[in-house]
Amino acid sequence: MSARHLLLLPVVTVLIGLSACDSGEPAGPSPTASAPTSAAGAPSASPAAASPAAGTADCPTATALQTLVELPKDWSFGEVKCFKDWATADPQGPTAGDGVYLFRYVAGTGWKYYDQGSDWDCKDLGISEAPFCVSEPTKSAPKSAPKPSSGTATSAKCPSAKTLEALVELPKGWTFGSVDCVKDWAGADPEGPGVGDGSYLFHFVPGTGWKYYGDGSGYDCVDLGLKEAPFCIY
Repeated sequence: MSARHLLLLPVVTVLIGLSACDSGEPAGPSPTASAPTSAAGAPSASPAAASPAAGTADCPTATALQTLVELPKDWSFGEVKCFKDWATADPQGPTAGDGVYLFRYVAGTGWKYYDQGSDWDCKDLGISEAPFCVSEPTKSAPKSAPKPSSGTATSAKCPSAKTLEALVELPKGWTFGSVDCVKDWAGADPEGPGVGDGSYLFHFVPGTGWKYYGDGSGYDCVDLGLKEAPFCIY
């Protein structure tokens, strides 16, 4: 029996030594899974494209420009071409002519309607050349179609000349004089060099505000849903 104990003693000693070694080395903290702060590989949301009125000078879409003007019934914008801070939009629809709508980007404000027609004088636009203007003076392009509003005038009350001036970019040196209002229509008489006999016509759109509709003279009151007004014939 004594020989048996002597044989077991070294084994016990080894086990005690191993136990001492294990206890001398503190076990490191067990790794814990932390919740990921973001999904791996999830693409970050890209900023939404700003509308013309939002202040971006990027070339606007046809849909974006359509929000700046009230087009005649069944009209829409087709191709949009941009050059520096100018943009043209081709109107499409019944009775649409060969002219285009011209918009300009105004820093701090956004895109604003400027004119409608063709063959503008590049000098008048402050540029040397562009696909939509000519470098030498030509007769001023006829104006006979809707223009835009920035939508800032939201009250249906008869707007002031200053309020309507904020909705369009008038030619240099022009301002609005008297304003005549009938129901949800307003006619503003332009004043300045080279001004003709026509007036600017604006229409109040519920939920949006005043929007440019057209400029010229001889509007048909029936087309405007009116019986009579200073700016239409009946």
